Amino acid sequence: MNDFFSPGSDDEAVAWLTEQEAAPSATRTLSTEAAVAALEAVPPLLEALPVLLSALGTRPAQGWEAAGAWESGEALEEAGDAPESSAEMWEYLEPGWDGGAEPEAGFIALAGVLIPAAELGLGLFQTLQQHALSGAFSVTSTAASYIHNPSPTGLTIQRRTFRFPITAHHPRYGIGTQTFWFDVELEYDGFNIRRVSVTEDRGSSSTLVSSDFTITFTPSWRSANNEPVAAISYTISGRWDPIGRGDESFRGSFVIDAAGNLTGLQVTSSQGWVRSGQVTHRGGGPVPRPTRAVHVTTVHFDPAGSATLTQDKIRHVHGWYTRLPAAVQAEVRRGTQPIRLTGRASTTGTVQHNQALARRRAEAVERILRDLAGPSAQLTVLVHGELEARTADSQETPDERRVDLECEYQVYQL
Repeated sequence: MNDFFSPGSDDEAVAWLTEQEAAPSATRTLSTEAAVAALEAVPPLLEALPVLLSALGTRPAQGWEAAGAWESGEALEEAGDAPESSAEMWEYLEPGWDGGAEPEAGFIALAGVLIPAAELGLGLFQTLQQHALSGAFSVTSTAASYIHNPSPTGLTIQRRTFRFPITAHHPRYGIGTQTFWFDVELEYDGFNIRRVSVTEDRGSSSTLVSSDFTITFTPSWRSANNEPVAAISYTISGRWDPIGRGDESFRGSFVIDAAGNLTGLQVTSSQGWVRSGQVTHRGGGPVPRPTRAVHVTTVHFDPAGSATLTQDKIRHVHGWYTRLPAAVQAEVRRGTQPIRLTGRASTTGTVQHNQALARRRAEAVERILRDLAGPSAQLTVLVHGELEARTADSQETPDERRVDLECEYQVYQL
């Protein structure tokens, strides 16, 4: 439980709920006193909700903890101090992130959930029912889905329709180019493709005379099953037969993903008679998308020449680590989320001496993190010594006697 839950409230709320559930249904009518007591129990029940859900086999506690860390300004930190304003928080995101949303948009779901890629279950690709239309204009297509199990909770399912034409040149004089329209209907949530299907718009398509146009759309998984944003690839195959003027096969493909994109549409044929047109879309909305957050701090060493951590510096390292979101800490312990340590030194003394001194400093901090994160943690040690110092040679500068800590991880922004 996060430290913003009051002590003891979990046990009291669970006990109250168990007592009510155990009572015979005939005795569950509430007196005024019982109703008041029930209302008074609501706050501790809400506080205990992560425990209750966890007991049912879900994992919401990470989300509640991540939300609490973000709201308290502890999700991102530099030099031991949390950002004082939302404007400062954006400094911890990689350049290129637009920063248009409020800080709370950095996490998804009802209570705010941080979902590193490793926390998603494996994606399951499935083909659904097949759609077929026969005649001179013949279409066969298969619907599909690609769902992570488990998936983040509280996601909004968006619906978007893509539309594109495929044109076929008719060599017979006076007939000209034939156009066939298709709609791709996508249900997506940023992580999962809930359903995608391809249908023809027969009313807008050409009416064939003495010709046959046959096309098949076949889905297959595109992204790896542990990728956070699922993607499905459709292959296109078909035959264009302007009867009496040749018979040409064609093929193509496009990719559809859980972020609401259709990309890479192309159709080619041997003589160039069959081609794809421009894709348009309607509907749909924004979904969580991956970006990077950086959790950093600096550990200083005193006096000059020291590589020993005082107890306040040890507490500082401990506080920095425990302020990482719970899901990220779990990845660190598994060895799938690295932490980088960079040892530095002032410019007094020789380069060789300062390299060795900076290494001892980094290793001192590494030992503390190893105690916290366990033997599987991936702790990367870099030693810069005095080589990247911001002062001239032979200057003793307290700010250069330090080890920089950095943990960069993935979050999802709206």
